[in-house]
Amino acid sequence: MNWKKRLTYFVLGATVVATAVGIAGCGSDTKQAASSDKMKVVTTVFPVYDVAKQVGGDKVDVTLLVPPGAEPHDWDPTAQDLKEIGTAKVFLYSGAGLEPTEKILAPDVLQKAQPVELSKSVTLLPAPDEDEDEHDHDHDKDHDHDKDHKEDKDDHDKAQAEDKHEHEHEHGEFDPHVWLDPMNVAKEVDAVVEAFSKADPANAKYYEANGKAYKEKLQALHGKYEEFGNKQHDKHLVVSHMAFGYLAKAYGFEQLGIMGVSPDAEPTPERMADIVSFIKEHNVKAIFSEELVSPKLANAIAAETGVKVYVLNPAEGLTEEQNKKGVTYLDIMEENLKVLQEALGQ
Repeated sequence: MNWKKRLTYFVLGATVVATAVGIAGCGSDTKQAASSDKMKVVTTVFPVYDVAKQVGGDKVDVTLLVPPGAEPHDWDPTAQDLKEIGTAKVFLYSGAGLEPTEKILAPDVLQKAQPVELSKSVTLLPAPDEDEDEHDHDHDKDHDHDKDHKEDKDDHDKAQAEDKHEHEHEHGEFDPHVWLDPMNVAKEVDAVVEAFSKADPANAKYYEANGKAYKEKLQALHGKYEEFGNKQHDKHLVVSHMAFGYLAKAYGFEQLGIMGVSPDAEPTPERMADIVSFIKEHNVKAIFSEELVSPKLANAIAAETGVKVYVLNPAEGLTEEQNKKGVTYLDIMEENLKVLQEALGQ
């Protein structure tokens, strides 16, 4: 009888194991199904990614294409990036010339993804002309030129116009850094809520509630910046690249960039000299560099003028460390406010 008992125990044991495996398998399937229930959203740059996360919450699966530590102005989508776009239900990009739309919006790339350009929600500023101050500086001297030089001057102006056209063609005619005004982000939140609700109507109320809550936080942030701007007497922002136009306009500051709207636009020696003169003439207290841009030029001007260099984050992207910590747009802008308060010294 011993062998019968042993057989019975063996069969029972095998049944228990099989049942446990089946339950575990069902649990795994349930988990995968829950994950697949989330709406797939693909975004290009960090400011767009952050809005998508804030509005979508746990109802969306959000992918960021421009990786942490990368400079968004230099981003050229890989074949894998383009393939990823086609897997999305909603594809969010910033626009205003920041991304290579001729690549990312191609029909064979989008597939069934619904593209949404967030910068269409706001009033765009023209791309700053980094040569404007230099032209103004030289105007009086040019005014006294002899008429004999008129033909040469016309040729020079024509060449400058052609150079400017090429610059605008490369970087776009608008300043793409719209998110540096929190109220612009609030308008973009509305656009994302609308897009998500249309693509996933079952969770529309959820997206609306998240959007409303986030806009309240953005309004509070705006209030802090507005209060600072109203009290601040020194309104000069000397920055590494001219990314802070929307912030400057919103809160009454004047932006002067070492480089242009793109951080890889090298300044001329004349512009460097003009910036040094401007800092000395206006008693500017600080120069603002960035985490994703080399501080070499800012440090050179600081050494020449005796001012201090601070880090002001244009919130274009995160460093690897910031990404690991889960840093958000609000975190960056709160830190920027602290830096401005310290650097400009109310």
